[in-house]
Amino acid sequence: MSDPWQGHFAPQQAFFAPHAPEPPGKKPVKLWAFLSVLVVAVLAAVTWLVVETTRTPERPATSAADLDRTTKTVTAEDGRSAVTIPAKWAELPEEFRVPGSVLAFGQVFQERYLMVVSDDKSDFTDFADYEETAEIALTSLSGAVVGQPVDTTLGGLPAVQYEVNGMFDDMAVVYWCTVVEGERAYHQILTWTLADRRAASEPSLREVVNTFREK
Repeated sequence: MSDPWQGHFAPQQAFFAPHAPEPPGKKPVKLWAFLSVLVVAVLAAVTWLVVETTRTPERPATSAADLDRTTKTVTAEDGRSAVTIPAKWAELPEEFRVPGSVLAFGQVFQERYLMVVSDDKSDFTDFADYEETAEIALTSLSGAVVGQPVDTTLGGLPAVQYEVNGMFDDMAVVYWCTVVEGERAYHQILTWTLADRRAASEPSLREVVNTFREK
């Protein structure tokens, strides 16, 4: 079987140059630093994944109405969660995944991507601590505009979602970070796309996020 991702990526060193800022004293250094690196890596991966596809001649401008509605359910590597995604989405290669990710899928030509990271609840005081740590990391990113948190539920679990907009390598990108208070773990669900693909991609990405379930 051919590799659906082959030839679509720029060299790693071109996009993983940013360094996370110093953590504030009030938060545990290792936890704050981990989330900071996670967010920076995801934003960098956005650029990495889209630069070559933007230059690819056969890149189709697929609308939401044209999408294949066939789906598949994929289970996280740690067995603690699952999501339902379009059947044509492929798993991201290991080198394009951030540390700690347990699910990573996308459609390279549509520039729609999903990543899930799960954390042990024992590493945090409570969900408020987990959410605050994620928010600090998001708002500390240079050049990123973070929207107001929106309370929601996923699979019957409390969750909070943030929208982040920014320019990365001269490309406008939008991504959503949803933190979930699970019974077995705390989870981060990360989805992203190019800003000029938002109208077509956001409904589909939200639909995928809404299928998240803890197992």
